[in-house]
Amino acid sequence: MHLHVHWVVLVTLAPLACLLGGALGLAIGTRFDTRQVPLIFSIIVLPITFLGAMYYTWSSLAKVRWLQLVVLVNPLVYMNEGFRKALTAGVPTMPAPAIYTALTLFTVGLGALGIQGFKKRVIA
Repeated sequence: MHLHVHWVVLVTLAPLACLLGGALGLAIGTRFDTRQVPLIFSIIVLPITFLGAMYYTWSSLAKVRWLQLVVLVNPLVYMNEGFRKALTAGVPTMPAPAIYTALTLFTVGLGALGIQGFKKRVIA
């Protein structure tokens, strides 16, 4: 497998993935007490990392259909599938419209949660 850059996908996906990463961090960071950082790591970060299609393609979960459907609630799946689509050739990935739609919806949703949590912390 060689690096094969799809520039249009990469240039449009990277900023969206960055916004989503920031929104995810803001949403998580404003929902938990700072003394719970080890708990956040073990309960949230590890599972979303290992179930985020980072080490495997989403399509490789087809044999375990229930898991393939469950991981769709993980925004990292769409980020990783998008970067896989942008940087590889011949590797099966999700369709681009599904990736961009999910990234946009997660960014808006997590961004709203994060901003709401931030306002609560600043005003309170």
